[in-house]
Amino acid sequence: MKKTELIFNLISIPLDALSLALAGIASFYLRQEDVTVRLVGPVVYSLKLQQFLLSAYKFIPVIILIFAFLGLYNLKGTRKFSLETGRIVVGTSLSLLIIILIFFFNKNFFADIFPSRFIILAAWGLGIVFVILGRLILKSFQTQLFKRGIGLHKLVIINGGNELGAIENIIKDRRHGYEIAGEFSYSENIINILEGLYASGKMDELLQANPNLNEEANLKLVQFARNKGLKFSFVPNLFEVQRNIIETDNLNGIPLIGLKNTPLDGWGKVAKRVLDIATSVACLIFISPIFLMVAIAIKLDSKGKIIYSAVRGGRGRDFKFYKFRSMYSHLSVGDGYGGQEAEKVRMELWKKNNRGGEEGPFLKIKDDPRVTKVGRFLRRSKLDEIPQFWNVLKGDMSMVGPRAHVLDEVKKYRDRYPRMFSIKPGAFGLSQLAQLSWPDLPFEEEIRLNTFYIENWSLWLDVKILAQSFYLLFFGDKPKQDY
Repeated sequence: MKKTELIFNLISIPLDALSLALAGIASFYLRQEDVTVRLVGPVVYSLKLQQFLLSAYKFIPVIILIFAFLGLYNLKGTRKFSLETGRIVVGTSLSLLIIILIFFFNKNFFADIFPSRFIILAAWGLGIVFVILGRLILKSFQTQLFKRGIGLHKLVIINGGNELGAIENIIKDRRHGYEIAGEFSYSENIINILEGLYASGKMDELLQANPNLNEEANLKLVQFARNKGLKFSFVPNLFEVQRNIIETDNLNGIPLIGLKNTPLDGWGKVAKRVLDIATSVACLIFISPIFLMVAIAIKLDSKGKIIYSAVRGGRGRDFKFYKFRSMYSHLSVGDGYGGQEAEKVRMELWKKNNRGGEEGPFLKIKDDPRVTKVGRFLRRSKLDEIPQFWNVLKGDMSMVGPRAHVLDEVKKYRDRYPRMFSIKPGAFGLSQLAQLSWPDLPFEEEIRLNTFYIENWSLWLDVKILAQSFYLLFFGDKPKQDY
């Protein structure tokens, strides 16, 4: 761990204590407000703030200790903030559970220390908010130091062939806490090169980003990293992605190892559908005022329908997919659009395909001439995808899942990757997130990300993907490439 990371971890302890203290004060005064009195009832205790603080703040060290057990004071600067947020919610909620258990065994507990259940619940909710805000401020200071080159992790990348530089394009932004100290293709001399970098203090971590490297070469790199006490990470191939979903069984004394199906079965499927309905309805209500503005902009910019519909490949069956029209109507493929003229233009564009060339599995064109002026804005802002929430509500799609591709493109890889069609396509997903910062995401990388999602699904993973997606859409940097 870097010295700057150690300092920030130490600072976070009193910062968390202060945030929890402020949450206690805010909840105490919130109980006195007229709005709260009307909702909860009149205040029937005479406890003063000073008495409350003297008793309540005895629990702050306990909460800090729980945070410590959850690893909140041993975090690297390169961490995802969503990881930190999740641990804060768990730690604060666990503290609330402890208080409830104490009350169960000692019913005088509330009367002696917390005279109001409302204060308990308010302190819990405000505690989460205040601690997260405090951590967010601290993280922003750390990010500023990263931008100045202070505390960066020196990362060496072992990359492969034509993908050289792909990883660099993602993490070269210093805000992520990394500085790329070197990027090499594997060779027989690679260990000597790494030894030189390590001896000169120019190496903190090693990333093996070539999924096709053989086992012997991987073992050499792992051994080097272990001997030097360096963190070693690697990009898995498709088989390695599935290694973490093995399960052991016993057949009349014979040990068996099998590959589990996706966790998205049984109650998992029910929970995901409930989340889909709730979030799609909320999104449709929240963004309904935008519908009219987008519709007017599309109509003023070009002739044709406002909503573009076409068949997409789905789970078990194909379905009609909806988007705001972003192309000129006479150049859009599909029933009721450009017909043979549009198809002819599309076939010509395949020769310039930016994702896999003419033989690529699907079409991706920079500065696509078929896209309208308004369409370019809609695509960059992702507003063109708003009607997909209707597909989610209908049950054709999910909020999170693999991208839904055009039907004739799907035919090129459906038989090769049938696993991608074992779940519903999603409006958001890991590959969609990756493309926000890596528009030229290789097709194999998209398959790898989708495979990981299918094999490691959880409701919490869906929530994290949705939270990160909405954050990037509203506050994240938009890609410079115009697709």
